[in-house]
Amino acid sequence: MPRASDILILLTYITIAGVAAIGFEFFGLMPTLNAWMMGAIVFIVAGMAHSAAARGQERRVLETEIHELKAANLALAEEFEAAQARIDEIADELRTESVERDNALVHEVKVLEDLVRRVGPAGTQTRTETATVSTARTDIETVREALAANRVDLYLQPVVTLPQRRTAFYESYTRLRDATGRILAPGAFMSAAEEAGLMAEVDNLLLFRCVQIVRRLTGQDRKVAIFCNVSLNSLSDETFFPEFLDFIRQNKDLSGSLIFEISQKAFEERDAIAARNMARMADFGFRFSIDQIAHVELDLTEMERAGVRFAKIGGRRLLDAIDNYESIAGYEAGAIATEDLAGLFGRHGIELIVDKIEDEATVVEVLEMDVAYGQGHLFGEPRPVRDDMLETTPRDGGSNVIQMSA
Repeated sequence: MPRASDILILLTYITIAGVAAIGFEFFGLMPTLNAWMMGAIVFIVAGMAHSAAARGQERRVLETEIHELKAANLALAEEFEAAQARIDEIADELRTESVERDNALVHEVKVLEDLVRRVGPAGTQTRTETATVSTARTDIETVREALAANRVDLYLQPVVTLPQRRTAFYESYTRLRDATGRILAPGAFMSAAEEAGLMAEVDNLLLFRCVQIVRRLTGQDRKVAIFCNVSLNSLSDETFFPEFLDFIRQNKDLSGSLIFEISQKAFEERDAIAARNMARMADFGFRFSIDQIAHVELDLTEMERAGVRFAKIGGRRLLDAIDNYESIAGYEAGAIATEDLAGLFGRHGIELIVDKIEDEATVVEVLEMDVAYGQGHLFGEPRPVRDDMLETTPRDGGSNVIQMSA
């Protein structure tokens, strides 16, 4: 197209030159030869003028393009500087995160070393006197040996959504093994541990296991929350608790994934020290759960103030309270409709979980209460976590399934 335009302009200039030459000759202004020479001069002048105009236009276009290139180069330089600044920022964050992770790992190793040191080998004294009864001494020594040898297993039981029955949380339990690999009965080793003053060590090992699991899951962008039991003795132990608090402070990024659980009896009997320590844990964003609820005369306002966000009531215990018209949470018998019970807890920021569900009949009755979560052997028994516990494909339709031994 530019070639055709140039040819057209050339023909135009030739026409103008020819008309000029003919005009000069026709009007007798000059001889024929001079007239045609003047026409050639007109053609040359017109061509030069056109060339100058074209060059001027090209220069303006070129200047515009140069200006645009300079502007684009400046914008690119600014983007590069911003990208470099972001890279430096990310590098600083990674270095900080690496340092924090290394500090956390070092701290965990120190925790385990300290636990082994405090538990000590069999036959040594702990913070309490050796039991005088031979059978009790055997239980205590067995517990001490299991802790010192790190024969501590973590068992998990699912907490499911209702009515979908998808895993929403897990509750953790500690199980100890003796030298032969036999699982110690929970009631026996808990009593022996309390008698020997070892509950703080048991709590810390349980917490350590839960943190390990949550870390491995969150490392794969999988979200899961675990209920981790903690004893009143640990919350009130002014020697142990500072270390315990420092450990959770190192892992406060997991506050959404660890829920500390204490019994109703422990919550109601906690002293000022335990209450203060619970508040300090809540300051780091950690939540609490109350379980083993024996009576439903609950002070929901006090529970909310203490950072309690979950309450677990046995399915049969709750149904009996409703059937026998017991007063619940300060409300007179019959004052709360069955379907409004979960909403009552919810108004205080507390999720109601019905546990110890063993049969389908209980599920049907619980669903009438509009309860969101259930727990019990019907949905899954506590099982030990395997070393290769993480699955890539969920088995129950949820996204937070942990591989456990059968």
